[in-house]
Amino acid sequence: MITENELNLTLEDYDKAFTEVSFLLDMFVETITIFVGKSTPSLAVAAGRKMAVNLPVYLTDNSPEQVIQELVRVFSMQELELSGHFDGTEAAITINQCPIGSVCENRKMEIDGQTCQMFHYYIAGIVAELVGMPVRPRTVSTGEQCTFNLVFSGLKRR
Repeated sequence: MITENELNLTLEDYDKAFTEVSFLLDMFVETITIFVGKSTPSLAVAAGRKMAVNLPVYLTDNSPEQVIQELVRVFSMQELELSGHFDGTEAAITINQCPIGSVCENRKMEIDGQTCQMFHYYIAGIVAELVGMPVRPRTVSTGEQCTFNLVFSGLKRR
């Protein structure tokens, strides 16, 4: 019988779990990269599109501005320090203390490497599904604070 529950976990238990999740994410990304190769961004976008269907979003319209607002709201509920604003035909997304960056540090992986890029394409896939048009990420900066832009295909400057 299991006698442990989440109320009895120690900091060491959380550290061990983080190390395990970091290892699994590292192996997952590496395996995808080996088997899918150059199509890896397409796979991340497809995963994001699939996730968008399951997100608890409420949109009165699917304008890029409202989608970005809703994305920030939903991810903030999950304790992800994400902010975003719209600038012309692009949305600037900023993540403070990115959990993917923490995984990269834990596994001694390159910041702005394949794992970061897959996460950016994943977010682009979510937004693309919600807005109904192709979206591509463009990394601006990485580190303690990660910033990337989402470029909307076919969007006219307002």
